[in-house]
Amino acid sequence: MYLVKKYFVPMLATIDVLGNILFFWKKFVKTPKKFKKVLFIRLEHIGDMVMTTPCFKTWKKNYQNCEIHVLCKTLTAPLLKNNPYVDKIITYDASWFMKRETDKNKKFQDIVKDIKKEKYDLIFEMHGDPRNNYLASCTRAYSIGYGCRGGGFLLNKIVNYNSNKHMIKQNLSLIEPFCKKIFEKTNIYIDETAKKTALKIIKENKLEKDKFIIINPCSGRKEKNLTNDEVINFMKLNKNVKFVITGSMSDSFRNKIFDDHDVVNLTGKTDLLTLVELVRFAKKVYAPDTGIVHIAKAVGTQFECVYKTTDRIVWGY
Repeated sequence: MYLVKKYFVPMLATIDVLGNILFFWKKFVKTPKKFKKVLFIRLEHIGDMVMTTPCFKTWKKNYQNCEIHVLCKTLTAPLLKNNPYVDKIITYDASWFMKRETDKNKKFQDIVKDIKKEKYDLIFEMHGDPRNNYLASCTRAYSIGYGCRGGGFLLNKIVNYNSNKHMIKQNLSLIEPFCKKIFEKTNIYIDETAKKTALKIIKENKLEKDKFIIINPCSGRKEKNLTNDEVINFMKLNKNVKFVITGSMSDSFRNKIFDDHDVVNLTGKTDLLTLVELVRFAKKVYAPDTGIVHIAKAVGTQFECVYKTTDRIVWGY
């Protein structure tokens, strides 16, 4: 089953049939038995990265002497900055994914060249996008991933993608055959700079630990966003508590409407790790299914998530 719009299915099916004929030999390449260095390709968004962190811990706990490298977008790199299970972060803002930051210095051919130099034993592609599969294939390393959006023939091994399976377990399914110990808890590691910045913001805005609620109305997709009425009604139901509005810089204009409701508006005013620390100090997070919900889960903060276009069984907790 393809996880794409129906009108793309005939085209993808045709390409896959031809691709499997041309690249049949890839499935006969033997899986490496020793692992000195592996790469995880995770070029998507904040929530995707947070839900992939159990893979890094699982792999490192099973192969302590193996280097773990992660190819990710600039936006999500801070989430790995202090992760003890990640040895190297490589940033690449792929043109085929929605991005909020741009790394103009890296072209596709440059990132392929950089990855080739590392001589990875294994590459895990975590999303199932054919363009990601092509990137992995260009490196000539043994690649494992999904064919759920087409292009599976570019990989050496295809793992079944179950659209009803929780995303953390789905991510782990790529590495489970190689690992005896499995860890499912998500984690984000903070540095002192983020802690100090968060404490400064809390002091300046007269906030108290566990006595303010963070509301993040927007996500990367408009159909998932909270409506103004949903936000205002939520505030009316939660009296005697301070509210902090967060979001990316692109959400600033939209979030200005809440300035009339006695809130601390931090939209676009914090870096990612500072936001993580603020979430840790908060009493609760209220948001649509977006990155801050997964951050809240990782740091142990209570949250209320509104699922509109995504499946709570797959993306929720």
